[in-house]
Amino acid sequence: MTTSALTDTQREQLRVQLEQRKEQLLQDLDAMQRDTLAVASDASRGDAEPAGSPRDQANSMAASVVRDAEAARDHAELVAVRAALERMAAGSYGECTDCGQGVGVARLLAQPAALRCIACQSKAEAHVRR
Repeated sequence: MTTSALTDTQREQLRVQLEQRKEQLLQDLDAMQRDTLAVASDASRGDAEPAGSPRDQANSMAASVVRDAEAARDHAELVAVRAALERMAAGSYGECTDCGQGVGVARLLAQPAALRCIACQSKAEAHVRR
């Protein structure tokens, strides 16, 4: 199954979903960056809250780690979405990047940025776990 397995309507629906997700991720990453810069700016001006108790410091550090992880996750998804849009423009969207077979319409409808078929994705995930 290749890109032709998708109807024109499905392909357009997926393109719109990918574009919307790209815009949302860009907005989210921009907001995170502004928040990070504001905290850094406050700290450099001495406007930051006093350090507080060790518990407050630990909570602040944990929140910072979570924000960093969320930003990394969003960035990775943005890269995947942009790659899917590039594959769509090149005419290879819907083809597994590992084996060349079709990714599957149901999989693309559930995960528009999917770049592998289920079998190849399972192999890739199993390889990472080792």
